[in-house]
Amino acid sequence: MQRSGSSGGRRGPGASDAFLREASEAVEPVHGQGFFYVGYGYVAYYLVFDYLDPLGYYDAVLRDPRLYEEEVLRLYYGMQELVDQEKVVVNGERVRPRVAMVDIGFRGRKNRVFIVFALRFTAPIRPGVNVYENHYEPEEIEYSYEAYWIFPPGSRILEVDMGTGTEDWEIVGKNTLAIYGHRGGRTGGYEKIVFRMPEPGQLVAGFTGDEED
Repeated sequence: MQRSGSSGGRRGPGASDAFLREASEAVEPVHGQGFFYVGYGYVAYYLVFDYLDPLGYYDAVLRDPRLYEEEVLRLYYGMQELVDQEKVVVNGERVRPRVAMVDIGFRGRKNRVFIVFALRFTAPIRPGVNVYENHYEPEEIEYSYEAYWIFPPGSRILEVDMGTGTEDWEIVGKNTLAIYGHRGGRTGGYEKIVFRMPEPGQLVAGFTGDEED
Protein backbone atom coordinates (compact mmCIF):
# COMPACT_ATOMS: atom_id res chain seq x y z
CA MET A 1 0.00 0.00 0.00
CA GLN A 2 1.38 3.41 -0.91
CA ARG A 3 0.52 6.84 0.43
CA SER A 4 1.03 10.20 -1.22
CA GLY A 5 1.38 13.73 0.06
CA SER A 6 2.94 17.08 -0.67
CA SER A 7 6.70 17.21 -0.42
CA GLY A 8 8.84 19.68 1.43
CA GLY A 9 11.31 20.02 4.23
CA ARG A 10 12.97 17.15 5.98
CA ARG A 11 9.70 15.19 6.26
CA GLY A 12 9.54 14.10 2.63
CA PRO A 13 11.18 11.09 0.98
CA GLY A 14 14.82 10.88 1.91
CA ALA A 15 14.39 12.09 5.50
CA SER A 16 17.65 11.64 7.34
CA ASP A 17 18.27 8.69 9.61
CA ALA A 18 18.97 11.10 12.46
CA PHE A 19 15.59 12.79 12.02
CA LEU A 20 13.74 9.49 11.74
CA ARG A 21 15.41 8.18 14.88
CA GLU A 22 14.65 11.34 16.87
CA ALA A 23 11.09 11.60 15.58
CA SER A 24 10.28 7.93 16.25
CA GLU A 25 11.47 8.25 19.85
CA ALA A 26 9.08 11.20 20.33
CA VAL A 27 5.99 9.20 19.29
CA GLU A 28 3.76 8.68 22.34
CA PRO A 29 0.91 6.15 22.69
CA VAL A 30 -2.21 7.79 24.12
CA HIS A 31 -5.15 5.40 23.72
CA GLY A 32 -6.17 1.94 22.55
CA GLN A 33 -9.32 0.11 21.49
CA GLY A 34 -10.10 -3.48 20.61
CA PHE A 35 -13.12 -4.86 18.76
CA PHE A 36 -13.65 -8.63 18.95
CA TYR A 37 -16.24 -10.43 16.82
CA VAL A 38 -17.14 -14.02 17.65
CA GLY A 39 -18.61 -16.48 15.17
CA TYR A 40 -18.88 -20.21 14.66
CA GLY A 41 -15.38 -21.53 14.09
CA TYR A 42 -13.48 -18.25 14.44
CA VAL A 43 -12.78 -14.99 16.27
CA ALA A 44 -11.81 -11.86 14.31
CA TYR A 45 -10.63 -8.69 15.98
CA TYR A 46 -9.19 -5.26 15.37
CA LEU A 47 -6.75 -3.43 17.64
CA VAL A 48 -6.61 0.35 17.17
CA PHE A 49 -3.88 2.45 18.77
CA ASP A 50 -3.71 6.24 18.85
CA TYR A 51 -0.45 8.17 19.10
CA LEU A 52 0.80 11.73 19.39
CA ASP A 53 3.54 12.32 16.85
CA PRO A 54 4.95 15.81 17.56
CA LEU A 55 7.92 15.66 15.15
CA GLY A 56 6.15 14.04 12.22
CA TYR A 57 7.70 10.58 12.14
CA TYR A 58 4.69 9.00 10.48
CA ASP A 59 4.27 11.95 8.15
CA ALA A 60 7.74 11.13 6.83
CA VAL A 61 7.01 7.41 6.71
CA LEU A 62 3.76 7.74 4.77
CA ARG A 63 5.41 9.99 2.18
CA ASP A 64 8.07 7.42 1.32
CA PRO A 65 6.92 4.03 -0.09
CA ARG A 66 10.09 2.29 1.06
CA LEU A 67 9.82 3.61 4.63
CA TYR A 68 6.12 2.78 4.70
CA GLU A 69 6.71 -0.82 3.67
CA GLU A 70 9.49 -1.20 6.24
CA GLU A 71 7.32 0.29 8.99
CA VAL A 72 4.34 -1.94 8.19
CA LEU A 73 6.55 -5.03 8.25
CA ARG A 74 8.11 -3.93 11.55
CA LEU A 75 4.68 -3.43 13.10
CA TYR A 76 3.36 -6.68 11.63
CA TYR A 77 6.15 -8.84 13.03
CA GLY A 78 6.16 -6.94 16.33
CA MET A 79 2.46 -7.57 16.91
CA GLN A 80 2.73 -11.19 15.78
CA GLU A 81 5.53 -11.72 18.28
CA LEU A 82 3.35 -10.25 21.05
CA VAL A 83 0.32 -12.45 20.33
CA ASP A 84 2.58 -15.50 19.99
CA GLN A 85 3.56 -14.97 23.63
CA GLU A 86 -0.07 -15.30 24.72
CA LYS A 87 -1.66 -18.66 25.43
CA VAL A 88 -5.15 -18.50 23.95
CA VAL A 89 -7.39 -21.50 24.59
CA VAL A 90 -10.96 -22.11 23.37
CA ASN A 91 -12.85 -25.08 24.78
CA GLY A 92 -9.56 -26.59 25.94
CA GLU A 93 -7.86 -26.29 22.55
CA ARG A 94 -4.86 -23.98 21.98
CA VAL A 95 -5.55 -21.51 19.18
CA ARG A 96 -3.12 -19.23 17.31
CA PRO A 97 -4.05 -15.61 16.54
CA ARG A 98 -2.50 -14.31 13.32
CA VAL A 99 -2.05 -10.76 12.12
CA ALA A 100 -3.91 -10.27 8.83
CA MET A 101 -3.41 -6.55 8.15
CA VAL A 102 -1.69 -3.40 9.38
CA ASP A 103 -2.76 0.12 8.44
CA ILE A 104 -1.47 3.57 9.43
CA GLY A 105 -3.28 6.89 9.10
CA PHE A 106 -4.09 10.26 10.63
CA ARG A 107 -7.06 11.43 12.68
CA GLY A 108 -7.59 14.77 10.99
CA ARG A 109 -4.14 16.14 11.87
CA LYS A 110 -0.72 14.73 11.02
CA ASN A 111 0.42 14.74 14.64
CA ARG A 112 -2.49 12.45 15.60
CA VAL A 113 -1.73 9.00 14.27
CA PHE A 114 -3.67 5.73 14.40
CA ILE A 115 -2.41 2.23 13.71
CA VAL A 116 -4.84 -0.61 13.06
CA PHE A 117 -4.08 -4.32 13.38
CA ALA A 118 -6.57 -6.86 12.03
CA LEU A 119 -6.19 -10.33 13.56
CA ARG A 120 -8.14 -13.59 13.51
CA PHE A 121 -7.94 -17.20 14.54
CA THR A 122 -9.91 -20.37 13.95
CA ALA A 123 -11.49 -21.82 17.08
CA PRO A 124 -13.74 -24.76 17.98
CA ILE A 125 -16.73 -22.54 18.82
CA ARG A 126 -19.99 -24.47 18.67
CA PRO A 127 -23.64 -24.20 19.74
CA GLY A 128 -24.02 -24.39 23.51
CA VAL A 129 -21.56 -23.35 26.20
CA ASN A 130 -18.05 -22.27 25.14
CA VAL A 131 -15.03 -21.12 27.15
CA TYR A 132 -12.42 -18.62 25.93
CA GLU A 133 -9.23 -18.15 27.97
CA ASN A 134 -6.13 -16.05 27.46
CA HIS A 135 -3.01 -16.28 29.61
CA TYR A 136 -0.44 -13.50 29.22
CA GLU A 137 2.19 -11.60 31.18
CA PRO A 138 0.63 -9.01 33.56
CA GLU A 139 1.86 -5.46 33.07
CA GLU A 140 1.26 -1.87 34.04
CA ILE A 141 -1.30 -0.08 31.88
CA GLU A 142 0.61 2.64 30.04
CA TYR A 143 -2.45 4.28 28.45
CA SER A 144 -6.21 3.86 28.84
CA TYR A 145 -8.11 1.53 26.52
CA GLU A 146 -11.43 -0.16 25.86
CA ALA A 147 -12.13 -3.59 24.43
CA TYR A 148 -15.50 -4.73 23.13
CA TRP A 149 -16.48 -8.36 22.63
CA ILE A 150 -19.49 -8.70 20.34
CA PHE A 151 -21.18 -12.08 20.26
CA PRO A 152 -23.79 -13.17 17.69
CA PRO A 153 -27.50 -12.44 18.13
CA GLY A 154 -29.10 -15.02 20.39
CA SER A 155 -25.89 -15.72 22.31
CA ARG A 156 -25.34 -14.93 25.98
CA ILE A 157 -22.32 -14.20 28.15
CA LEU A 158 -22.43 -16.40 31.25
CA GLU A 159 -19.21 -15.60 33.11
CA VAL A 160 -16.30 -13.13 32.94
CA ASP A 161 -13.00 -13.33 34.82
CA MET A 162 -10.30 -10.71 34.17
CA GLY A 163 -7.77 -12.03 36.66
CA THR A 164 -6.34 -9.98 39.52
CA GLY A 165 -5.76 -6.71 37.67
CA THR A 166 -7.57 -3.37 37.88
CA GLU A 167 -9.59 -3.52 34.66
CA ASP A 168 -13.33 -2.85 34.84
CA TRP A 169 -15.91 -4.59 32.72
CA GLU A 170 -19.64 -4.79 32.12
CA ILE A 171 -22.03 -6.92 30.09
CA VAL A 172 -24.39 -4.97 27.85
CA GLY A 173 -27.55 -6.54 26.46
CA LYS A 174 -26.53 -10.07 27.49
CA ASN A 175 -24.10 -10.61 24.59
CA THR A 176 -21.74 -7.63 24.42
CA LEU A 177 -18.82 -7.28 26.82
CA ALA A 178 -17.07 -3.95 27.42
CA ILE A 179 -13.67 -3.96 29.17
CA TYR A 180 -11.97 -0.80 30.44
CA GLY A 181 -8.30 -0.44 31.28
CA HIS A 182 -7.19 2.75 33.03
CA ARG A 183 -3.78 4.33 32.77
CA GLY A 184 -1.67 3.59 35.83
CA GLY A 185 -3.56 0.37 36.58
CA ARG A 186 -2.45 -3.17 35.88
CA THR A 187 -3.63 -5.99 33.68
CA GLY A 188 -4.56 -9.25 35.35
CA GLY A 189 -2.63 -11.65 33.14
CA TYR A 190 -5.71 -13.77 32.56
CA GLU A 191 -9.01 -13.50 30.70
CA LYS A 192 -11.89 -15.93 30.76
CA ILE A 193 -15.23 -15.56 29.00
CA VAL A 194 -17.86 -18.27 29.22
CA PHE A 195 -20.63 -17.82 26.67
CA ARG A 196 -23.51 -19.74 25.20
CA MET A 197 -24.01 -19.82 21.45
CA PRO A 198 -27.43 -20.53 19.92
CA GLU A 199 -28.12 -23.03 17.22
CA PRO A 200 -27.28 -21.42 13.83
CA GLY A 201 -30.96 -21.23 12.86
CA GLN A 202 -31.74 -19.20 15.99
CA LEU A 203 -29.33 -16.33 15.30
CA VAL A 204 -31.93 -14.00 13.80
CA ALA A 205 -34.01 -14.07 16.98
CA GLY A 206 -31.22 -12.31 18.82
CA PHE A 207 -31.66 -9.10 16.81
CA THR A 208 -34.88 -8.35 18.72
CA GLY A 209 -33.06 -8.23 22.06
CA ASP A 210 -35.53 -10.84 23.40
CA GLU A 211 -33.17 -13.76 23.95
CA GLU A 212 -34.49 -16.51 26.13
CA ASP A 213 -32.92 -17.03 29.58
